[in-house]
Amino acid sequence: MLISTNAIVLKRISYSDSSLICRIFTKESGKITIIAKGAKRPKNISSAVLEPINHIHLEYYQKNTRNIQILKNCIFIQNYSFIRNNLNKLLLALSVVEIIDKSMHDGNPQPIIYKLTWRIFEKLNNKDYNHWIIYIFFLYHFSVRLGFKPDIKYCGKCNTKMEQCKFDNFSGELCCHLCLPNQKHLFNSNSLIKLSSINIDKIEVLKIPKGEILNIITFFKLFLSYHIEGIRKLKSMHFIMNTLKNI
Repeated sequence: MLISTNAIVLKRISYSDSSLICRIFTKESGKITIIAKGAKRPKNISSAVLEPINHIHLEYYQKNTRNIQILKNCIFIQNYSFIRNNLNKLLLALSVVEIIDKSMHDGNPQPIIYKLTWRIFEKLNNKDYNHWIIYIFFLYHFSVRLGFKPDIKYCGKCNTKMEQCKFDNFSGELCCHLCLPNQKHLFNSNSLIKLSSINIDKIEVLKIPKGEILNIITFFKLFLSYHIEGIRKLKSMHFIMNTLKNI
């Protein structure tokens, strides 16, 4: 059966001398794997189209009895040139696709996360927006859409309202700093509340200091690693945190 769909390219691997195997995140079918036969040949444009983070339209031959589907053709929807010309933006975008690749199960449609992803790339592709805030916006809403919404207002142990909080490694919840005196990472719940209440189309008005952005990334690294097994092997957040520290 021939399937026509939009998708975001997550990862690609060379296969033989001329072909590529790609994992892509499709609108209708979630994450799937395709083989692009002959994509690396000089006159074939598929190699340029099938780069990670590209938003593409493709046609492929679907057969339920095989794990890798066969690409017929593909074209750009958007290749996000401003992202690719900025090293920090590219690092953040590649982290987004790595998170999706590590956490999504094959063939499990997630249309809201699919829309969130390309909207995030649209914002990252705009040179006027703070790309670090766009990234933490993605981390929060990605967690929520997967069903892991952190309680950022009330302590998971004593249920008191929090201003400063810490992550409980045993329960996977945020708790007040009084309940976790020995936990070293301290987070500002007000920054998380601001992040949770903003719409993506108003994201340019959100102001969060660099130190708080770093704390929020640290929190989501702990939070997502606790709740989603695949995220434990994530490398990109470590590089992002080191990059942000040195700016």
